[in-house]
Amino acid sequence: MSVRGLNLLVFRDGRRRVSGAELKSALMSQLDGFSDASPADLKTGVLLCAGEFECAVADAPGGCASSLADLTDVLAEAFLGSRLSEQFQSIRSAMTHAHVPEEMTISAPEGFAYYALQPGAYSQVLDKLPALPERVVVIGIRSIGVTLSAVTAAAARLRGAQTSRFTVRPAGHPYDRRTEFSESQWQIIQSGVSRAAGFLVVDEGPGLSGSSFLSVAEALQQAGVPRERITLLSAHQPNPEALCAANASQRWRKFHCVAAAGEASWPAGTGAFVGGGHWRNRLFQDESLWPAVWSNMERAKYLSPAGDKESRLFKFAGLGHYGHAALEREQCLAAAKFAPGPCQEEHGFVSYPWLSGRPMAAGDLSHEVIVRIAEYCAFRANAFSVSNVDISSLQQMAEHNLAELGLDLPVSMTLERAVIADGHMQPHEWIITPEGKLLKTDSGSHGDDHFYPGPTDIAWDLAGAMVEWQMDAGHSARFLDAYRR
Repeated sequence: MSVRGLNLLVFRDGRRRVSGAELKSALMSQLDGFSDASPADLKTGVLLCAGEFECAVADAPGGCASSLADLTDVLAEAFLGSRLSEQFQSIRSAMTHAHVPEEMTISAPEGFAYYALQPGAYSQVLDKLPALPERVVVIGIRSIGVTLSAVTAAAARLRGAQTSRFTVRPAGHPYDRRTEFSESQWQIIQSGVSRAAGFLVVDEGPGLSGSSFLSVAEALQQAGVPRERITLLSAHQPNPEALCAANASQRWRKFHCVAAAGEASWPAGTGAFVGGGHWRNRLFQDESLWPAVWSNMERAKYLSPAGDKESRLFKFAGLGHYGHAALEREQCLAAAKFAPGPCQEEHGFVSYPWLSGRPMAAGDLSHEVIVRIAEYCAFRANAFSVSNVDISSLQQMAEHNLAELGLDLPVSMTLERAVIADGHMQPHEWIITPEGKLLKTDSGSHGDDHFYPGPTDIAWDLAGAMVEWQMDAGHSARFLDAYRR
């Protein structure tokens, strides 16, 4: 089998079951003291929590998120700079007594958590439309489309349009999604058709197939919406020829698509872009020494402008609470002298001092390096332990990928020390400073993002270190002994 033909599992699902009462309590605590004077990042964080909660309730069996949509809409207007409406306190009071499902399923919206997608871009994208109709129906595709649709609808209202909003969850195979509207949604659509409304379908994608966008747009057409009144609002402009849904290119070209790309916000003090593997230009004199990267999956990274007294690296960690856990892990590692100290910035970014020194290589392996890596793994095992980890998807991934590689090997995974692993133990992820200190970079976000492994056994990092540092049997034995001690 050729490498081109491999279909390896790389992304993990990431969905998790949560207590409805706890999720509601977390949102209500953020609403305490929320006001027009709240900082912009706090307004963003509260909006994201409300969108997550609305989505979880809408996805729950028998869930009704209409009252929650009112809260998300009000917070979206506040996010865009409007004063809190008079309805805010009554909506908040109603939330206090609202019944929520005992258990709900949530997943991190990838754009907000990993790809530096700023919700404000979906306000500014309306300026790209030829004209905004007097009446607008906004349809968000869950999950992330809940928050994005709320921002889009709020922006349309602020521009004077009469606006309705609802969200849908297309179902079926990822390459062949189908969308069905509820009775109440059907009524909103028919009212919009009779009043010549414009219909905006909002999501982050399109992904590999484009089928979620297409399923909603085509369902609107079947409901009687003229094709020319349907606009797809996406995070980027796709190449229709590359979409892998059936007849995707022909179907996609039937609809008008407007991309929000290029409307992102970066923290003050950023300079040159060094994401997408461009950081290698700064750290390696010879291109032949460059480590391999998956450039379009890297977090957004910037350097402070040339000439600043202190050079700093800015990296996107995640908006709101999606980045808080990674920041706390990096703060913990910095306090233990394993990593550079992070500083929280605007718009979901974290900055670090740009370290003088050089990335390490496998040839730097020594007794001191072995002990340092072992200490690092032992620290993570104690500091970042987790419980209630389900590794069934990891087992499935291992079996699938081994079969794709043509390896007939039995595998049975067990958990003894479940942790948020580092996941990136390569030598170039370690910097040796002029003073001889070994510091681990990029140590907070991997191990609990949308890539495998997710929370797993510390053995993942132990094995990763042995493989990536090309340890022989003697080195491996000394490394594991140092870890045990």
